[in-house]
Amino acid sequence: MKRKLLSLSLCVFCAIGLNAEKVVATYSLSYFNKTYDIEASETKNDKFSVYIGVSAEHSSTEAMIEVESGKLVEFKQALIQMKDKYVEWSKVAKENNVKDMSKEMDISFPSTTICWKGSKWFFSFGQRLTPRFLILDDGRFVVTFVKKVTASSNEYIDEKIYWVFSDPKEIDELISNLDIEKIKSKLQEKEKAADLFK
Repeated sequence: MKRKLLSLSLCVFCAIGLNAEKVVATYSLSYFNKTYDIEASETKNDKFSVYIGVSAEHSSTEAMIEVESGKLVEFKQALIQMKDKYVEWSKVAKENNVKDMSKEMDISFPSTTICWKGSKWFFSFGQRLTPRFLILDDGRFVVTFVKKVTASSNEYIDEKIYWVFSDPKEIDELISNLDIEKIKSKLQEKEKAADLFK
């Protein structure tokens, strides 16, 4: 019972937080030919959450990966390691004429929350993301995250998210946009503008 109450209160808290988030940057993924928002919650006690837009199983579903500001440096480090491994494995595959490959990358990302909105917002807490290197049928090298998650508030509601990088430059763009000082600066700009209209 306590666990259900905790999950419910966390969902309410997160839903309130999502309503207060601001777009601080965007990034693009060529696999889906789409640009995604990177949003951040208002700063409280010098802490905030970052919400990275991703694709979901249903095209009408809005989905995001939430990373707390205290885990952002670790998250970026994991992205850098992933990019380096992606470049290395792509080179090895080309040099050795490897046409078929699907291999998990041994890279540890900090735990995140997966959020998605169908009829309302749902959350799946404490999720670990694991990247996978793939060679597609058309010969492209990609790094994918495909994860099926279940709502913490309702075990019968689930969603699958897709996050696919087709070029190391896409990872660089995302890393650049996850700079803590840049995000804080954007949030302060928006807060100052809001303060003008009281």
